[in-house]
Amino acid sequence: MTDLLLSELVALLLLLPVLLRPFSKSLKRGNAIPILPFLSLFVCICIIIGQGIVLSLFLLILFVLIVCLSEIIRLIAFTQGVLNDFYGIASVMLRIVLSALFCGIVYCVFTFAPEANIRTEYPLTIHPIDSYPIDSSSNPIEGLLIERQGGADKKALVIIAEALPYSGKPETLAALLADQGYTVAEITGLEPRGIIPRIELYRKLLPLIGKKEQRYLAKEDNPEIAASFAEFLEKTVARYGRNKRIFLYAEGIYTDLATHFCTENPGVFTGVFFCLSEEEPLPSAPEGWARIMREQQPDTTAEDSSAADTPAAASELAASDQTAVAGGNAPAEKPSAASAAARQSYTEQVQPLPFCFYIRPYSELAGFGSLRAEDILAAELLGSGRSIGRQDKAAAAAAFDRYAILF
Repeated sequence: MTDLLLSELVALLLLLPVLLRPFSKSLKRGNAIPILPFLSLFVCICIIIGQGIVLSLFLLILFVLIVCLSEIIRLIAFTQGVLNDFYGIASVMLRIVLSALFCGIVYCVFTFAPEANIRTEYPLTIHPIDSYPIDSSSNPIEGLLIERQGGADKKALVIIAEALPYSGKPETLAALLADQGYTVAEITGLEPRGIIPRIELYRKLLPLIGKKEQRYLAKEDNPEIAASFAEFLEKTVARYGRNKRIFLYAEGIYTDLATHFCTENPGVFTGVFFCLSEEEPLPSAPEGWARIMREQQPDTTAEDSSAADTPAAASELAASDQTAVAGGNAPAEKPSAASAAARQSYTEQVQPLPFCFYIRPYSELAGFGSLRAEDILAAELLGSGRSIGRQDKAAAAAAFDRYAILF
């Protein structure tokens, strides 16, 4: 059970005495009960400030406001020391209607509850990465260094730029790759976070609701942010990438920033992995630099930029990796012998290129961070749905690992 769900249940429990009071003699003696809806509203405000906005929370807030309005007169009577335990027929009928709505809100709270955080096989160590801007007018980029306890064993540094909204904590993809033995440096924020977390995400999401095509977030193109992004990459590579293969994982608003940096600074990264939606344009890359991987299209799983045919082993490997991920709350199962053979054949036949474009169906909402696990209602409004066990991120981690083993 997530913190958000527990907080919403607290707000709902504060409303129960108000709704049941007309039908209980003991509750009628509690003259201070009209205060409870306003305490519930205060809890909702604290949820928004502390945990951020999710669309389903607005349903709860709207219901709490309705209950608050229905109790204003009784609250005034309480502050004046007047009895407020009389309920007429209209008041009783209103409480019955509100009780029915209460049941509907409880259903929505559980239906749209966020997915629990992924459980890794190994404990992870997390340290903040300090990055200072080029000049005092720029904003520092926030980042985290994540490794599994005992140390990473793959001698590879992965810089991940996919967090949206800026969370300040490790995202699912970063945790999964660190659990597999990578040293992970994750960007958790390009700009300072506002008073209300996640609000910047919904400003970008609302124009996309109802669209039928080109449903992707606008790329980040602020020159100051681009300069800070480039400096963060340079410092992180210099500090944590010694004697290691160095990879960059980018999706969503970060892809243009990553492409620009890599074309301006060739050779910094061993490989660059772009996770893209099928509806967004491919990043511009020099000719011959990019290979395309398509999810759920085995015949084009490893297709280069000139549309070359895919080895049969890539098809088998793609299918095996899609089914090898566990439910999301437990470690993934070990690959079978057939999967291992396919992986070896894949690495022998496919030559690695600097860029990999991993194209996913729109329903996976690539580029939207962990929206399918954090805000189910928003994901459904965008034409997708819940990612049970955060399997969408587990699939992306598996695809990246397939790419990384080529080097």
